[in-house]
Amino acid sequence: MVEKKLDKDIEFVEKNKEALLKEHANKYLLVCNEKIIDSFDQYTRAAEEGIRLYGADGTFLVYHLTAKPPVNFVMEADI
Repeated sequence: MVEKKLDKDIEFVEKNKEALLKEHANKYLLVCNEKIIDSFDQYTRAAEEGIRLYGADGTFLVYHLTAKPPVNFVMEADI
């Protein structure tokens, strides 16, 4: 179920990429339930905010929005 949720969030970003690039280019987007929650200059800041909002076991996406395809990975934190 987590993979399907993340797939939907990735699809949402990719579908809206051109519009998002105008405002959030080269930022790390915090995405949850196909919504942009916020954007950040650093991955760690986006991840920390995701954990603060949704908990360590929460499901959210941190997506590095670049004009060229980003290198994304899924990481499970063991806290």
